[in-house]
Amino acid sequence: MDHPYRRVDYDGRSASRPVLHLLSYAEMEAMPEPEWLVEGLIQKRSTALMFGKSNSFKSFLAIDIGLSIDTGIDWHGNAVSPGGVLFVATEGANGVGRLRIPAWYQHHNVSEEDRRAFLYPQEICLDAADDVTALIAAMSIRGNFALVVIDIFGGSMKGSEIEDKTARAWVHGIQRILRETGASVLVVAHTGWQDDSRARMHTHFWGSFDSRVRMEGDKDALTGTLTVERHKDADSNGSWGFRMTQAGGSLVPELDENVKASKVRKLSPQQRTGLDALDDAIVANGVRKFGQEWPPCNVVQIDHWRTHCDKHGVSESSKADSQKKAFQRVRASLQERGLIRFYDGFVWRCFDD
Repeated sequence: MDHPYRRVDYDGRSASRPVLHLLSYAEMEAMPEPEWLVEGLIQKRSTALMFGKSNSFKSFLAIDIGLSIDTGIDWHGNAVSPGGVLFVATEGANGVGRLRIPAWYQHHNVSEEDRRAFLYPQEICLDAADDVTALIAAMSIRGNFALVVIDIFGGSMKGSEIEDKTARAWVHGIQRILRETGASVLVVAHTGWQDDSRARMHTHFWGSFDSRVRMEGDKDALTGTLTVERHKDADSNGSWGFRMTQAGGSLVPELDENVKASKVRKLSPQQRTGLDALDDAIVANGVRKFGQEWPPCNVVQIDHWRTHCDKHGVSESSKADSQKKAFQRVRASLQERGLIRFYDGFVWRCFDD
């Protein structure tokens, strides 16, 4: 798919190199309205993030959404725009391809000839240009796709999910998929147990998604809820409750209006700013320490974190004493929630499952 804003010929002659096309005001006004791939949930040619704790049935809901698009079956009363679907299973691919996808088709009485979803059964590095190019080429051979489901986020990169360099390359790769295939991308990611208000990833990943939806699940009751947290270009409403039904050796979600989402204990703006500052401090000054006391990730000196907190504006005051007290409050509150740890003058983020 050609980029709509790249090649332009102003003098009637073919351009020998790409020329950027700057939109006029009239062209801006004529830009199309966003269209829904799944009404109220995912827009066409957009990125969406589904995040939640382990064992919250995220993968089952991602399959449910994807196969609804594949078959054109309304997603629990919400209209879908049918199209090809690719599942990139970076872990547990055998169960996805052999059990979960067939069970969904069987449960919904989909005939063999109408079972058209595709599976890529291993990890992929979407922060590496060659892997992105190979994926786009494979998709072009198979036909047109409306959705790519990446499950799970952590297996879709060669770098660290908390590093800025990895995040920027990965986001660029995802945007290439949207631009060159026309498909939307749904990414499934874990949260940590302590902070279930956001996915376990660098801030640049988190802010890049057009839509974010939070999945909660009760594995004992076999229930779950999916709640829209944000749409960039639409009303951020929508919450659905599900009961997981046994089917073909797997589970399939069925809508249940009696299942309600719980209230999530969100971080305060100051706590969120403190974590963002810590991410940036680790990118700028992080080091790796080895030994029993140290985590398997980069750590940073507390003073460096404090400097970045001041830059990010943890305190609204420019007075040194106020900034110091604001930092101490944020530090204590994040430590109390188990989101950060300290050792020997260094600090790091906790991403416990």
